[in-house]
Amino acid sequence: LETEEDDGWKILIVDDEADVHSVTVYMLAGQKFRGRAFSFLHAYSGEEAKKILSEHADIAVILLDVVMETDDSGLRLVKYIRDELRNQAIRIILRTGQPGKAPAAQVILEYDIDDYKEKTELTLEKMLVTLISALRSYSFITTIENNRKGLKRIIEASSDIFERQSLEKLSCGAL
Repeated sequence: LETEEDDGWKILIVDDEADVHSVTVYMLAGQKFRGRAFSFLHAYSGEEAKKILSEHADIAVILLDVVMETDDSGLRLVKYIRDELRNQAIRIILRTGQPGKAPAAQVILEYDIDDYKEKTELTLEKMLVTLISALRSYSFITTIENNRKGLKRIIEASSDIFERQSLEKLSCGAL
């Protein structure tokens, strides 16, 4: 899941307001986590985000606006990521300027997201803490998934080895 270590942590900003993109990049410029810088991708709608997600399988975190083309564009993108792409690793942080449109408690219960913040509350320190926490979770999830895949290959190889040994014993016994 984590592919290009040198490129930095891929963070997708999905928001229909260009100023939000600019401020986010400005706030986080030069920051690092585990020696890797942040690499930003930008989408200004749910549809643009889907295109970027299809091109970059190693996005670690999405900073996602709830209200864009429609009142629930962000929430529909969450459903797409979790249900259609079946991507459970990517960490999703909802950011909204209109908290009444999607109440935090309801959204956290109904959608598989990692955090929910109002845009006005995200100071540099809070943004950095939220992002580092999400990156740490992403890192753990991808490590576990990579280990699971490795163990699966070992188990498959072991069964092949045992099968070959059994066939050799059978052929020796038959001879």
